[in-house]
Amino acid sequence: MPSTDGSNATLAPSAPPAVQSGVALLNCTISATHNGAQKLELLEGVGLEFEVAVSPIVDGTVQARGPEQGGAYRFTSHLVGTGKGALAGVGPVTIDELETKVNVAMNRYAQPGGPGTELSFTSVDMAARGIYIEFAGTAHGSGGDRYAFRVTLGQPTAPSGGKVMPDGPGQNAPIQSKMVVVQAPITTVLTTTTVRKLP
Repeated sequence: MPSTDGSNATLAPSAPPAVQSGVALLNCTISATHNGAQKLELLEGVGLEFEVAVSPIVDGTVQARGPEQGGAYRFTSHLVGTGKGALAGVGPVTIDELETKVNVAMNRYAQPGGPGTELSFTSVDMAARGIYIEFAGTAHGSGGDRYAFRVTLGQPTAPSGGKVMPDGPGQNAPIQSKMVVVQAPITTVLTTTTVRKLP
């Protein structure tokens, strides 16, 4: 079908989605008031890597029932501008869109300063069936190909862990800031749309 951007090109039919797997290291630092940074680096296997700036936390909450009772935190954010990425089998790509969804449950955590202060946790503290980290978006390569992707992380392993600062002492409070390092298996589902130049 013709391109909708007025260029002299057509979009070829999308290929069936490709599913790629590997192990990655995620570094994420983000707050409710300032842009954050997310870096996903492949350690093994194939998939998508990226380093981007993201918006402040959207609708972030932290539930802190007590260090031995555990809790959870969740938030969403989106891409600021465009970002750098690399896709296995393709090479460098530009990240055009990126939506982040995070929901992490903790069986326990450390909070030596008491309610309302920074809490910390390790991979051992994270619930085995309570982790959901997803990145969904689009990217394009230098050759004109466009990609839609969804990356999900599995159960974190050592040296994963992080710190969360709640915005208040309540059991349920907004997130003021968060820093986390997650090493985990990842699955990348990728759809490619090829842009073909018309003669």
